[in-house]
Amino acid sequence: MKKLISLALCLALALAFAAGCKKKEEAPVEPAKTEAPAAAPVQEPMTAKSAPAAPEATPAAPAEKK
Repeated sequence: MKKLISLALCLALALAFAAGCKKKEEAPVEPAKTEAPAAAPVQEPMTAKSAPAAPEATPAAPAEKK
């Protein structure tokens, strides 16, 4: 019984791999529209001057004993 289950699982795994290797169909190419969409503004990389300052670490206050 264990051999049969093992064989079925191996077969299912092999079929899953085979399905993943299926050749993708290419979509038909549509003609370009006359009006191009507006390009997104280019964002410059962050530098040390424009980076937000990190808050300074403050030591924790000791807990009060009762």
